[in-house]
Formats: sequence, C-alpha cells, structure tokens
Amino acid sequence: MRVRLFRGSSGVVKLSRGLGQWGYSLPARTWVVVAWKELLEALRDRRTMINVVLLPMIMMPLVISLPTLMLSPKAIPPKIMVVVSDEGAMDLAQQIKSLESSSQAQVSIVTGEGDFSNLILNGEVDLVVEIPKGFLRNITEGRSGTIVYYYDPYGARSSVAIGVVQGIVDGYSYTILKERLEAINLSEEYIRPITTIAKQVTAGGGEVSTGEVLTAIVIPMMVGLIAITGAGTFAIDMIAGERERKTIEALLTNPVTRGQVLCGKFLALTALALISGISTVLSSIVGVGIAVSSVEESIAHVQATQLIDPSKIGYFIVGILLTIALGGLTGNAIMVTAASFAKSFKEAQQYIGFLTLILVVPMVAIPYAPQSLYPYLRLMPISSLAMFARDMIVNPGELTAVFTSLVVSLIYLMVFLWLSSKMFARESVVFG
Repeated sequence: MRVRLFRGSSGVVKLSRGLGQWGYSLPARTWVVVAWKELLEALRDRRTMINVVLLPMIMMPLVISLPTLMLSPKAIPPKIMVVVSDEGAMDLAQQIKSLESSSQAQVSIVTGEGDFSNLILNGEVDLVVEIPKGFLRNITEGRSGTIVYYYDPYGARSSVAIGVVQGIVDGYSYTILKERLEAINLSEEYIRPITTIAKQVTAGGGEVSTGEVLTAIVIPMMVGLIAITGAGTFAIDMIAGERERKTIEALLTNPVTRGQVLCGKFLALTALALISGISTVLSSIVGVGIAVSSVEESIAHVQATQLIDPSKIGYFIVGILLTIALGGLTGNAIMVTAASFAKSFKEAQQYIGFLTLILVVPMVAIPYAPQSLYPYLRLMPISSLAMFARDMIVNPGELTAVFTSLVVSLIYLMVFLWLSSKMFARESVVFG
C-alpha cells in the first residue's frame, strides 16, 4: 500500500502521527501539553512546511544571489559588437575579442560604418564599441584617440559590458602612455604624483573578505526578519483564528490557567520561529556563497569565498540562535497582543500586516545606517536584535556593545510578554 506524505484537503503530515504518540511521553505539565498540541496542529498543515521551511530555503538563495548572477559577466557574458572604422586599430579590437577566452563576453567584430542602434534596442547586443576613423593617426601624433560606446541606459547588462571593455581599453591606453614616457625619458611617477592605498580598519585589526562583509550585512537582517515574521500566521491563528472557530473557549474550560495556555502557545510559536529562522540562515549563507563566487576576479581576492572567520564560528552560531529565539518571542508577543484586539482572523491579518511593516523598517535600515547611529540602534526595540546578531558576527570581543544589545532586547521582550499576557487575560479574547 502506497503511503502519501500529504493526505486529504487538510494536508495531514504522516510524520505528525508519530510525534503525536511521542507526546504521551512528555512531562505531564499543562503548558507543555498545550505547546505540543499547538505545534502538532501547525505541523499537520502542509502550509507550515511550505511557508516556514521550503519557501525560505528556495527563495533566499535566489533573492540574494540572483542580482549578482545576472550582473556577473562570467555567469551570463554580455554581447558586445566592435565596429572598426579605422583598420589600424584592429589590434585593439582583437584585444577586446580576447574577452571570449575568459568567458567574460561574447564579442563580434565588424568593419565599416553604419547605424547599429536597432541592435541595442532589440536586445541583440548589449554594447556597441565604435573605433572611428583617425583613431590610430591621433595616437601616433601624440593626441588622444576616441572610442564611442553605444548602450542602453536602462539595461544593467550594458553597464557590465562597458566595465569589462573599459578594462581592456585602460590596459591599451597604459601601454601607449608608457611608450610616450620612455620616448621623452620620463618615469610614470612624473604624471602620477599622488598614489592612493586603501587599508581596512576593523576592531579586530585584521582584514575581512568580501564574503564576510556580505555575511555581516545579510545574515542579521534576514534572521531578524524571519524570526519576527516567520511564525506570524500561526500567532494569528492561535488567538484570533481559535476564537473565530470557538476552540479557544473549549480550551479554557479545561483545568488550565490562561497563563499556562499563553506560555504553551509562546513555546510552540518560538519552536516554529526557530525552524523558520534556521532554515533561512542556512539558505542565506548558501545565497551569499553563490553571490561571492560570481564576483569578478578583478574584484575578489583569495579569501573572497570565506563567509565566516573560522575563529568566530562559535560566536556566530550562538549569536544567530539567540537572535532567532529572542526575535521569535518578541515578535510573537507583539503579534499576540495585536491579535487579541481582532474579532476575526481577517481583521487580525490587517493588524499584523501593519505591524510587520513597522517591524521590518529597522531591520532593513541596519545595514545602511552609519556607525554613529549604532549606539542608538542598540537601544531601540527590534533593531537591538539585529545589532546583537551583527555584534556577535563582526566583533564578539566588544563586550559592552554585545551586552548592551542583549540586555536591551531582553528588557523589551519582558515588556512585550507582560503586555501580551494582559491582553490575553481579557474576557473579550474568548467571547469577542
């Protein structure tokens, strides 16, 4: 007999049967029983597996890595046409043609003059490079040769094409410059009196790779967002949904206090937030890894694929897990408070949608905020969670910053838990 994973319109998960039987071995504590009951109901719904686990694991790598992949010349080489109107400049055209050997572009060379605008507008080529007549004569006479780029200003791939071609043109120009300087017995320093050197300044004193920078930007934001919003639907259903179905009234008629019911619901919501957050972190790391691997060799360096400093992996894991747990509890407390005002599931969704926008703003602002605002962001609700995750990833040795973010997050958590318990204790939660 063939057993299906999902059966019936309610989407019963076969695994939950075994979990339900295993629940009989749990400690006979009321809040544990309530939490197990809520968790099983969520796991029995196929939407849980899709929204909490599958979608984050599929979408996050795409969302993070797709823009970089689309703009990477090695992933999707841009189409370039070189129009040579000066036969003496064919060597430069061949150098541009050499981009094909490194899979950075698809290059075609044509001679003569013409109007190639339609090729760009129709998407047949991303960039037309014209080397006009008189190019070589101007160079040999000590003047500047002109190269014309024709491109689509709305096309991102046109900008990528200009970038790879400009590297060849700059190299060609530098060769001519050296020949001119040698002819008049001058060094390169004569025309370049100032040079610049960029050195990283980090709290740890060492240099960080491109992957570590992306990890520090993306992971705290993603963890905070999913920890807060990952179990939002279940928070609505466990309060407004049960009240609409009249099941919460039946639950409270049992020998159980409202505090135990609320504690059990929070425990189940936190477990769901942990599942969602962990799956999101893993998929985000995969997405960052793909994005970094697609960076051009001219930009990336030897450590580009290193996403996390090996010496900080322990702090990274602890910081992420704590952020998910605290964020899940804080977000769920806010969601439960909002859902307690609603008389129906639909009304609760409207409240939660507005609250989610408010909660998302500080999370998204963290990567772009100047460092001078960090002390204030550590004192604000919600943003303190993202700052705690960032501090644990970037500089776990700065104990003042780490403990400030952690303590402030715990204080806000206690405030929101107290507020949600007060709202849940109202008679209107049961009777509407």
